[in-house]
Amino acid sequence: MDSGTDFDWRKGVPPDERVFVPAAGFVLAGGQSSRMGRDKALLTLGGEPLVKRAVRKLSKICAEVAIAGGAENLTQFGRIIPDESAGCGPLGGIVAGLEQSSFEWNLFLAVDAPFVPVSVLKALLFMAAGSPHVCVMARAQGVLQPLCAVYSIKALAVLREQLAAGRWKVTRAVEAAGPVKVIDFDDGNRFANLNTPEEFAEAERHLDALDT
Repeated sequence: MDSGTDFDWRKGVPPDERVFVPAAGFVLAGGQSSRMGRDKALLTLGGEPLVKRAVRKLSKICAEVAIAGGAENLTQFGRIIPDESAGCGPLGGIVAGLEQSSFEWNLFLAVDAPFVPVSVLKALLFMAAGSPHVCVMARAQGVLQPLCAVYSIKALAVLREQLAAGRWKVTRAVEAAGPVKVIDFDDGNRFANLNTPEEFAEAERHLDALDT
């Protein structure tokens, strides 16, 4: 994994942002939502279900968008791709998405990360264009964000092997697949995951920070 490239999401992507990077987008919506006590994907924040918000963001910059690991009750929001293996964490959703993709680059976003700006997603895709890396991953305040990252289809074979071997930690699995490009962002709050009722209640107090 490289040492990282700094990026200020408030300034947007570089001047040649008009360069289009063909990519598929996947909302990672698997998991049991056990700590939340109900399906996180359907929680409404700012008048919009989390899954709908994530699909809408990805649709702004991706040629195709699907929901990886989502339950059948999410079909109203997009195409559902079942997890590659149940109970193996988000790596199963990433592998399942890549299995269904016809694009070299594939942008993944966790359904429970509603504060990630579209500008961040654009920056990740921009950095992926022409890159020799198998993944371009966000990092915020030193914390890697493997569920806000662009994965190359070239990583699929190794990720599938890691999944089958029970090595489910996403960062280690992708590092085994090849070089990873890290993009540093300065605002860790933008990558906050909503895992508990308390975290969701806190998010409701900061609706002004949602990227519309």
